[in-house]
Amino acid sequence: MKTEHPFTRRDFLKLGGFLAASVSIPGRWAELFAAGLEKMTSHTPVIWIQAQSCTGDSVSLLNSTDPEPAELLTRYITLVVHQTLGAAQGQTFMKALEQAASVDGYLLAVEGSVPLGMPKACLIGGRTAEDILVQLIPKAKAVVAIGTCSAFGGIPAAEGNPTGSGSVQDLMNKHQLNWKGKLVNCPSCPTHPKPIVGTLAYLAAKGYPEVDEVLLTPKIFYGTSTHDQCPRYHDYERKIFSKHFGDPHGCLFKLGCLGPLTRTECPHRQWNSGVNWCIRASAPCIGCSSPFFAKKKSFPFYRIGEQQHPVKYTENDRKGV
Repeated sequence: MKTEHPFTRRDFLKLGGFLAASVSIPGRWAELFAAGLEKMTSHTPVIWIQAQSCTGDSVSLLNSTDPEPAELLTRYITLVVHQTLGAAQGQTFMKALEQAASVDGYLLAVEGSVPLGMPKACLIGGRTAEDILVQLIPKAKAVVAIGTCSAFGGIPAAEGNPTGSGSVQDLMNKHQLNWKGKLVNCPSCPTHPKPIVGTLAYLAAKGYPEVDEVLLTPKIFYGTSTHDQCPRYHDYERKIFSKHFGDPHGCLFKLGCLGPLTRTECPHRQWNSGVNWCIRASAPCIGCSSPFFAKKKSFPFYRIGEQQHPVKYTENDRKGV
């Protein structure tokens, strides 16, 4: 249940500034984010549905800083329905969902893929996730696919899966629901809190954002490749490559880094409150925001490393000795 808290314009501008600074975009975006956050506190409720997911995106949201999780969920976002974060369970939850869905204009956030070939593989209160989403999508102001599973199918849709899992866009195509100008994909495994909050705020303030025509990802957060913004890009240009995982020097491209195929703002805002990210930890990018992520058996995450250490992988190998 959302509680009322007094806000000033300064409060919203402060958070809007944090969102803009975290992804290295111009300060003028701070005011737009502030306007969206202000609308979400009272006028734009959010319904969050989890389908075939590991709950990683919800956990990521709880790792939010500026604002902290409790402040984010009780003051800035009117999160009226969430299977994991909400207190309601069983029939109480289903009644809350029905009540929330009776009013038009909410933002629908979807986490996880949808088992289109085996609908009963994902049941919510005795109903299939597919059935619930088909009911919710038409009345939503916008639909945000949060996480790579929801945006592109992800791990549940990997080659050989028995459930016929697909993305939210696949679901909308199946039921002839219009996704143009309505669906926004926010991939990554999991998605960072900043793109989640920033995209919701933009939708509340101005409506549909500028997106990539194919990926439907908001350009403000996914407009550049990880490779182009990588701090080791100069090593790539000079053809200096890392020799092993954990090597603090050189480009990781020859160790299977998928940065050139991946679009995120990871190099700017990093993870764990800006403490670290894959490349800084001397590990190659596995392309977790790419539509190809986890799709093919022949395309493992760390294919080069597996070839180098098929059996005799030791602790010294792990440390890069």
